[in-house]
Amino acid sequence: MGTRKIIPAALSKAFSSSSSASSAVVGKLSHSSSKSFVPNPHSLHQFLTKQCKSGAITLDQALHFFDYMTHMLPPPPVSSFNHLLGVLAKIQCHDHVTSFYQRLNSVGVFPDIRTLNILLNCCCKMGLASDSFLVLGKILRGGYTPTSATFSTLMKGLCVDNKIGEVTRVFKHMSVFGCQPDVVTYGSIIDGLCKHGMVKKAKQLFSQMKGKGISPDVVVYTSLLHGFCFRGNLEEAKGLFIEMVDGRVQPNVVTFTVLIDGLCKQQKLQEANELLDLMIQRGHCPDTVTYTTLIDALCKQGRVEEVYGLLDLMFQRGHQPDTATYNTLIDVLCKKGRMEEANRVIGLMIQRGKHPDTVTYTTLIDTLCKDVRLDKANKLLHLMIQRNEHPNTVTYNTLINALCKQRRLEEADRSLHWMVRKGQHPDIVTYNTMIDALCKEGRMEEATRLLDLMIERGQHPNTITYTTLVNALCKARRMEEANALFELMIQKGQHPDTITYTIMINGLCKIGLFERASDLLREMEEKGCAPMW
Repeated sequence: MGTRKIIPAALSKAFSSSSSASSAVVGKLSHSSSKSFVPNPHSLHQFLTKQCKSGAITLDQALHFFDYMTHMLPPPPVSSFNHLLGVLAKIQCHDHVTSFYQRLNSVGVFPDIRTLNILLNCCCKMGLASDSFLVLGKILRGGYTPTSATFSTLMKGLCVDNKIGEVTRVFKHMSVFGCQPDVVTYGSIIDGLCKHGMVKKAKQLFSQMKGKGISPDVVVYTSLLHGFCFRGNLEEAKGLFIEMVDGRVQPNVVTFTVLIDGLCKQQKLQEANELLDLMIQRGHCPDTVTYTTLIDALCKQGRVEEVYGLLDLMFQRGHQPDTATYNTLIDVLCKKGRMEEANRVIGLMIQRGKHPDTVTYTTLIDTLCKDVRLDKANKLLHLMIQRNEHPNTVTYNTLINALCKQRRLEEADRSLHWMVRKGQHPDIVTYNTMIDALCKEGRMEEATRLLDLMIERGQHPNTITYTTLVNALCKARRMEEANALFELMIQKGQHPDTITYTIMINGLCKIGLFERASDLLREMEEKGCAPMW
């Protein structure tokens, strides 16, 4: 048997589970040990064709099959490898596709147009636009003719990579290779243009497409609808929707959801609900995204009771809200002071198999802080960590800000150090909160040290940072230090605003430095900062 590897037992089992891929193979497998049986290339190809089309091969099996096939002598045809590469691409294992492609050449298997199209698709999905062009070059050098699908895939990848200029160039040069754009090609470009806010160009391309006798499909209509809704052009979106229905192109769940989202963003909830009813009447079941869109809009308007009704409808129709949906409801309940109700919703989400995440805990901590229940907020922070949910910078900032407001600066400082130990980087808000609290307590040396520390850690002070410190120094009549900090602020590229100038001018006037105050007033007016008096 030479260098041929024997098929692993797990794959032998998978092979034998195919009812009709090859009766000869199945028969042999049922009477043979997996230690001695090697299927012939034809039987293997038949098996892969069936299993890959049905999606019955797992990643682990695909990896084992590929390894096994590369050791067969002679190796199976490239079409067999294409089946596996196609499966890996479908399950988003793009890195495996690229590494397997490299191994093909080493075992004497040369790619065909399908191999290269799969590779091109993976490069595009991975955002490797430059590599996509290299694959296109391989297609041309190999004597293959790129198809409309090849160009559509390439242009879709370029859109994802935000290279719209290159998309239009590729589109214009398609005809050089004897390819005419089809509905998929137009759809890819229109979708990319809309996602980048270039709705006017997308609309022009849509008209061009129809002018060439190419009928837009539901994907094209939905992409353009999304573009109109994103821009807030609801009237155009409605007009396009009517055109779509009149043209006997059936809207799908995504189409309805896009339009419902557009209506919700314009606070037209009655129309959104009417469209939901129309969607159901037409036999389309709203999905989790549809319901979440409406729930989010209702929450923003504080219409909690209607949210509960929509949640009940979701459950009845077999849809489960995700954690983000629950978080939206919890947030609005907390803002309305309905904390007990928020806790009941958390209980419901856990019961339904969804667990509170960082956003859930941060919302609750924020509410406790606003209610000045800081000990409970601190306990919740530690409970969150115990449950392996990592507080983010916003979580820590919320607690630090509340502690500072209550003048519990030692605890705030401990929270700051704990935050750093847990791998969260304090941001400008964190430092400004702490510096402001220290200044209000007259602890100027500590505030100045914190300024030095933030600069050392790569966080650049902003106008608020400098103004806070300048104000504290002026109140302490330490005008020489205040002036030095004011000059440093300008050197560091931060522009004093009206408040900064007013603080400095008042401070100078209080110690009798009227000439310097007058100079600053002139400078302030020259820079377009209107005086506060």
